[in-house]
Amino acid sequence: MHIVLNTKYKDLNSLYTEFGGENFKIDLGCGFVKPSGFIGLDNLCTVSVQIQNEDNAPDIVMDLNAHELPFPDNSCIEVRASHFLEHSNVMHILEQTHRILKPGGIFLFYVPYANSAEGMYPGHSTFFTEKWFYKNIIFQKLFKIIKEKYFESEDYQRLLPIVRKIIPFKYARIFLFNACWQMMMKCEAIK
Repeated sequence: MHIVLNTKYKDLNSLYTEFGGENFKIDLGCGFVKPSGFIGLDNLCTVSVQIQNEDNAPDIVMDLNAHELPFPDNSCIEVRASHFLEHSNVMHILEQTHRILKPGGIFLFYVPYANSAEGMYPGHSTFFTEKWFYKNIIFQKLFKIIKEKYFESEDYQRLLPIVRKIIPFKYARIFLFNACWQMMMKCEAIK
């Protein structure tokens, strides 16, 4: 088997039961910061740079980029990912996420904005702005974007108020480097 379960669980069924049976939620690439109420999955390849909290360790350790997610089709109500997609085999993750989500299930993710210092960190294999999600035919076939949010960088916030008034954030994030440091998208699975 290509997964290793946290020792708290004897098998996948006991894990499903603990997290709501057919109404469970998962967090992809959770590391040791798995949100409460979510089944956490990670490969722990960056474990050496994380504060290790065994009480919040992933529930499943596996290579998310190489294998199918160990959940039945149409079984999950929400998939969350925070600063994970830019490290992943994106199309595989999108297809697997769509496969396991129930119709109308939520895919909520945060990614560093490509046009920022955070977006350029080493180890990122894909660089995202909103255009990637709006223009990607496969993504558009699998998901409907229902909410998006952009986060001002500290550098943009340090600009003089007059500069921020002349170049409001909604334009700065598109045209200026390092104005926006991350974006969030909430999407609904199209089935």
